[in-house]
This record gives sequence, C-alpha cells and structure tokens, in this order.
Amino acid sequence: MTRTSKLNIFLSTLNFVLCFVGYQLATSLFLPVSADLEGISRTVTVPYRAFALLISLLVIFLNLRKKVGKIPPAMKVLWIYWFALIIRIFYDTNIRIDVHINDTGRLWMYVFGICLPAMFSVMKSYQMIDLDKALKWIFLGVVLTMILSLFNNPALLMHADEITERIEGNLAFNSIDFGHLGTMGIVLSLFILSRGRVSTIKKIGLIAVMLLSFFIMTRAASRSPIVALVVILLFWLFARGKNVVLGVSITAVAFGLLIVFIEPILNFMGNISPTMEDRLRMGIYEGYSSGRDVLYQEAFDSFLNSPLLGKQFAFFDDFGGFAYSHNIVLDAFMGLGFLGGIAMIYILWIAIKNSYIMIKNNDPHFWICLILIQQIVLNMFSGAIYYDQLFNVLLTFVFLYNADSAKQSILGNTHLHFSEKLQGCNTNR
Repeated sequence: MTRTSKLNIFLSTLNFVLCFVGYQLATSLFLPVSADLEGISRTVTVPYRAFALLISLLVIFLNLRKKVGKIPPAMKVLWIYWFALIIRIFYDTNIRIDVHINDTGRLWMYVFGICLPAMFSVMKSYQMIDLDKALKWIFLGVVLTMILSLFNNPALLMHADEITERIEGNLAFNSIDFGHLGTMGIVLSLFILSRGRVSTIKKIGLIAVMLLSFFIMTRAASRSPIVALVVILLFWLFARGKNVVLGVSITAVAFGLLIVFIEPILNFMGNISPTMEDRLRMGIYEGYSSGRDVLYQEAFDSFLNSPLLGKQFAFFDDFGGFAYSHNIVLDAFMGLGFLGGIAMIYILWIAIKNSYIMIKNNDPHFWICLILIQQIVLNMFSGAIYYDQLFNVLLTFVFLYNADSAKQSILGNTHLHFSEKLQGCNTNR
C-alpha cells in the first residue's frame, strides 16, 4: 500500500469520524458551560469548522478521480432534493420582497460549508473508510466528551433535588444534542457487547460507559434522546427477528413491558433528574409538546396554501429571524410542496429499509444504521436537514454501502451459479 493510499484511508476515516463527534469533542475541550463574553464560542467553533472543512476538501481532492459507480436512486433523489432546497432558500432570502432575514451567513455556512462538503466527500471516499477504526475513534470520542463534561459542568454532579432545568454540554453544545450524545454512547456500547469476544474487563468498561451515557442523557432532560433510544432498541429487536411475524411479536412484547413498567421507569429517572421526569410525564399523560404542535399545524397550513411549489423553507418573524418546523417531513412539504414532501418520505423509507436489511443480515457495521435511526428520530422532533451534517452523511453512506453490498451479492450468486453449471458440465463428461 502506497503512502498516498494510507493517507487517503486515514483522512477519509477521520472525515467520517468528525461528523459524529468532532464538534462535540472540540467544544468540550475548549469551551466553558457559560460565559459573559459575547462571541466566545466562535473562537472555538469557527476554527473547528474550518479544520473539518479542510479535511473534507482534502478527502475530495484525494478521491476526485475515483468513480462512485452506479449511484442508487435514493442518493439521486437526495441530491435533487438538496438542489431544490437551495433554490427555495435563495428565493426566500434574496428575491422575495415580503421576507427579510437579518443574517443568512450562518445558514449558508451550514449548507455549503458543513453539510454538502461532508456529503460529497463521503460519497467519493466511502470505500476508503476504515469502519472498524472509525467505530473505535467515535466511541472513544463519545466517552472522552462525556468525561470532560463531568469535569466542566458542575450541574451534572449536583444533587437531583437541585436540578431545576435542562442541562447543556457547554456554551455551544445544547441540551438536545448533549442528550443524544448519551444515547449514542449507550447504542455503541450495546453494539460492541453484542459482537461477542469481549474480555471481562472490557465488558465492565462498556457497562460503565452505558451507565455514564444514561446519566448524561437523563440529566440533559431532553425527551427526543429517550424516544430515540426506545425506537432504536425496538427497531433492533424487530430487525433481528428470524421473520417479520417474530420481529413484530418481540417488538410488541417489549413495547407492552415498557407500558406496564412506565411508572417505575419514570420514578427511577426522577431520582437522576426531576426535570426529565416532569417533561416525560407531561408528554405522556398531557400530550405536552413544547409548542411543537403549533409549529406542525402552521407548517401544514403553509403547505395547504401552496401545495404545488411550497410556500417557504422556514417560518419568518418581523424581526428578521426564522425557525424551522422541527420536523423534516413537514419542512419538506412546507418548503417544496407535494413533490418535496414525497421525496423526503421516499428518502426516509429507503434509509429505514436499508437499515433493516443491514441489521437483519447482521452486517458487521450495522452500528451505522442504529445511529441513522437515531438521527431520523432527532430530525422528526428537533431538527432540520440543512442544519444536520451527520444525518446527511449517514444517508449518503448507507445508500451507497447498501448498493455496493447488493451488487456484490448479485455477483456472488452469479459466480456461484456459474460454478455449479461448470461442475455439472464436468460431471456429465
């Protein structure tokens, strides 16, 4: 293997890993939980974003001449969706006279500086990524970020009775993403344990990481990480069933047990974070959605006002600000009309289908699918596609990886069939 190939593998793997835990680790290393100085977070986030963009561009350069091969339909739809979304955003922010946004620089930075370069770099380099090494780096990054948070954030170590609000990771790491970091720690630990051949010491370490991850997730007091964890585990159980009926049965039993023991579970969480318990109780028993139901209704009404082309990519206020609907499907219908909404549903359906296939076949790298399911849940409750780099990268990887796996499977079956025919001919002779 040449030095260029080794460098390509290293940078491609690093580029992939940074999408998972790079921002979280960088901000946890260098930023406090709070500060009075305006813009202090930018002294860390801007250099980190520049570094991550540089890595993506280097990966693109190293793999520029490599052919991706036949791009699967879902990947094409995803790129077409992005192209239409960029036109929509440009029209809303630069052409419409009834809309004024004070600062679109951050939005365009996410589109052209964070999401799209990462997507394209992974599309060009997905075959060069060392997935075993990526798992190790991501897991270590998650663990290190959580440990740093314990030292940097006094609120995490406060007595439960003193917890009165949601807890953020640091100045630039909000409570939702902080909670999802804990969810990722649990999921990756469970995956590593499920692979077997783990020494007793490593098992103890993985269990310790799961406990720390659960603690972080609960103290963050955001509900979508809890929902994501439940969905991931149920999806995992369903996909690992020997057939659909068994998968549905196992999932139904697990869901039934969850309902039966919901009170003890809530009480246990209350011992860690009363804020989390209160928010879960309000959501389960009172249907409290933190105002999301209003946003959902407004997004749907906006779609009905312009079902063909869509009305707007986000909600605009009178002060030059904007907000997304906190649901990527409704965002798609609101911004790009019926075709945009159907395209997003198709993208998510293929992503879930491919994830099911990878888990069903016990692919050695199906941990990526578990994190993709987590990101789907996140974006159904708290995200937007133009702000979520990891979601776009995971979609890109899973679409291309599954297309390659299906191609190899077909070639393998063809080769086997040809060998059987050849063996039969030799026998007849």
